[in-house]
Amino acid sequence: RDTGSDLTTPPPPPPPPEPSSAAGAEAVRQAEREGLALVTSSSSSTGYRGVTHCPKRKGSKKYVLVVKVGGKMATLGYFATAEQAALFYARREAGRDTSDLTAPPPPPPPPAPSSAAGAEAVR
Repeated sequence: RDTGSDLTTPPPPPPPPEPSSAAGAEAVRQAEREGLALVTSSSSSTGYRGVTHCPKRKGSKKYVLVVKVGGKMATLGYFATAEQAALFYARREAGRDTSDLTAPPPPPPPPAPSSAAGAEAVR
């Protein structure tokens, strides 16, 4: 019997929240420049997977990124904005270098030679 819905298709992820600050908006733009998608979560108060707000934490870095590694929870760092933490998470999931949040994206691959250019190079 067909109920009209497909139970095997997961619901789409929630839309990303509005950036919390100028620094947050810059992290969102950086993710776009790198071709990364910030992973959202409907169960997180920040709107991003693994990112939690810690308002009582001293200092300016009040967002913590926690993920499961080898079956155990691991804190990956504290960030000034939820978007910066989400960018770090996206880079990690993509297998990119996460040692420096301000690092520029990797250079694009060289363009494939066209058939005419390839023929010229062979001569």
